[in-house]
Amino acid sequence: MKDVFRANTMYFPYIQAIATALIIYMLFAAPAAEWWLISFGMYFLTGCLGITITFHRHLTHGSFKFRYKWMEYLFTFFGAIGGTGSSIGWVAVHNEHHKNSDADGDPHSPHNGLWNVLIPKYDFEMNKWAVRRLITNKFHLALHNYYYLILLVWLTVLYTIGGINVLVFVGIIPMGIQIWTSVLSNYGNHMWGYRNYETKEDSRNTWWLAAITWGEGWHNNHHAKPGRWNFQHKWWELDPSAWVIKLVKA
Repeated sequence: MKDVFRANTMYFPYIQAIATALIIYMLFAAPAAEWWLISFGMYFLTGCLGITITFHRHLTHGSFKFRYKWMEYLFTFFGAIGGTGSSIGWVAVHNEHHKNSDADGDPHSPHNGLWNVLIPKYDFEMNKWAVRRLITNKFHLALHNYYYLILLVWLTVLYTIGGINVLVFVGIIPMGIQIWTSVLSNYGNHMWGYRNYETKEDSRNTWWLAAITWGEGWHNNHHAKPGRWNFQHKWWELDPSAWVIKLVKA
């Protein structure tokens, strides 16, 4: 069995480079608008249902429970095909971020330089206690151990079903969108915006980051009260992910 207590990030820079290059190329190639709408629809699946609701608020912080177990597994798959890692890896990294936020050991603090956020090095030993529920779950463990194989199979299925356009706009471009919104979130949420709470780190609330990351931009609110599934602490701080959670939580 692979060492599940080490971040599995070997090919992340290559995924990021390929997805970014395809986004830039397609912006100049000017395909039909419908393809871009499909990509942003997929970003809702990967970013909102997958990363924000499931990886972050459910699996990492346990702030709510899904009404049905199959929702956790399906939404976890959506998060995985976003190209930013398995559920186990993502939860481990985010736990390190909260434990060492804006200090030594923070995996993606902007205070360690922009390059550290653009292409972070997750060279730490996973805290097995923090991910104990996931590493004893066969689904999450398999998703972690065979993460790149699962991505390859997913992309192959897309190409087989619909050719190059489906591969690019359903598979690869949504990965690029997910990766770059994550980069902006990791950097901007600790650099720009205002603070509702005087927390020990430099977390901020940034309205436009919240708009493109399904509510994750209310980051100071989250660091102040990490166990809450709703990041909206003032009436104007709209949190789309919380609206979805209301529909799927037990």
